[in-house]
Amino acid sequence: MGFHGLELKTRMTLVADPDTRALIPVRLYYNDTDPYAVQFSFDVTPDQVVRWTFARELLAQGLKTPAGLGDVKITPVGPQRDRTLSIELESPDGYARLEGAAGPIEEWLTLTYAAVAPGQESKAVDLDTLLDELLPH
Repeated sequence: MGFHGLELKTRMTLVADPDTRALIPVRLYYNDTDPYAVQFSFDVTPDQVVRWTFARELLAQGLKTPAGLGDVKITPVGPQRDRTLSIELESPDGYARLEGAAGPIEEWLTLTYAAVAPGQESKAVDLDTLLDELLPH
């Protein structure tokens, strides 16, 4: 394959409660080694980075309509032209809600689909390498 990954660095607002909001760096990454998923990370502090991996399709759905059950929920907010995105992440370790402009995320997602078209993800998976990593030598 000709590409190895696509990255988006942006800022989103971490909403701790209605009165506590902080603008933080966020990174989205798409890699050809896992074409079904996107990685999402954000800095809580300079020494603490939170990382999540979830389905690329979930992100695509969440840009249009509320999507997700369980640990990751993505909701578009506002009219298409000024749309923001709310991403809720929940685990036994805690809960976070981030809000930010949907436009840059949507543009980045379009690039991931140009790299690996929807429905073509299985063709991008290198099964030999995957099996080599999973099986003992």
